[in-house]
Amino acid sequence: MAKILILTEGKTNPTDAKTATGVLRYRTEDVVGLLDATLAGKTCGEVLGVGGDIPIVGSLEDVEADTLLIGIAPSGGRLPEAWRDIVRGAIERGMEIVSGLHTFVSNDRELAELAQRKGVRIFDVRRPPADISVSKNAARHSPTFRVHTVGHDCGVGKMLVSLEIDRGLRERGRRSRFIATGQTGIMISGSGVAVDAVVSDFVAGAIEREVLANEDAEFLLIEGQGSLVHPLYSGVTLGLLHGCAPQAMVLCLDASRTEIRHCDMPIPSTEMVLDLYERMARVLVPWSRVVGIAVNTSRLSDERADEALDRAHQTTGLPVTDVIRYGVRPLVDAVLRAEEEWRIDQKSQGVEP
Repeated sequence: MAKILILTEGKTNPTDAKTATGVLRYRTEDVVGLLDATLAGKTCGEVLGVGGDIPIVGSLEDVEADTLLIGIAPSGGRLPEAWRDIVRGAIERGMEIVSGLHTFVSNDRELAELAQRKGVRIFDVRRPPADISVSKNAARHSPTFRVHTVGHDCGVGKMLVSLEIDRGLRERGRRSRFIATGQTGIMISGSGVAVDAVVSDFVAGAIEREVLANEDAEFLLIEGQGSLVHPLYSGVTLGLLHGCAPQAMVLCLDASRTEIRHCDMPIPSTEMVLDLYERMARVLVPWSRVVGIAVNTSRLSDERADEALDRAHQTTGLPVTDVIRYGVRPLVDAVLRAEEEWRIDQKSQGVEP
């Protein structure tokens, strides 16, 4: 079992440290501490709301660890210059380095040479496989039931919702698997492909390969990225959507937002966003549909959260929940119903799924 120390020096907040938060939530047993000298003495639970009593420490010497994990992944991110000494010190101590930064740590000559001398491995989880290619348009014929989380914006919880549905299905005795498409998901699950680092023509092929490699599962929960209505990230969103060719989608919303992140643009109506995803998915899978709504209400009071869920249900007529606040069961039930309906539909057409 790894002994992970997460580095978030000066950036320990839910926005900057989204990678750290995800790893703390889903690999709690592997994390021995979080490194941020500005908050030393506090716990992860106090500051980030996850990780419980895992301590926040001020230096590498304060905890026994064998892996240093870079806990941030900013857009276009490089290793903060102030962190170089920490990473260098970790390598000197024989710790492996795990990074999801856009700029690969293993391409840094000084750090790479030091790691080689010390026999330390550097894992740049965003580095794409060397042998990916364009899509063969094959995932739509896969016998697995593919559930893709999609959103009205970036950073609304698509990874978290995918992981929770996957866990819920496995707790029901079903063979389900989470397919990571971003650096944090890869750090949690140990496999996947960070599609935002893939050449644009190969995005659909990269996720198609993941689908075809996991056909032994009944269900695949494919993590979404970006949004079809996001001017900055819609390209990777569409590549993912067509590459995995889902039969079902779960639409993820952040109830506290009115504008698309990083853009001076209002978020379109839920009805418009839902319709757009279904139209684009049905290019490949005519049966494809949104089967449930996951609403992120983390910034709302209980009363406003209940109102947001009720509004989403009234708008769409679909099962709605906040998977952290109220549990994932409504979405697991919706996925199971959809899978049963899809198989009945396929048999009625003489197709054995």
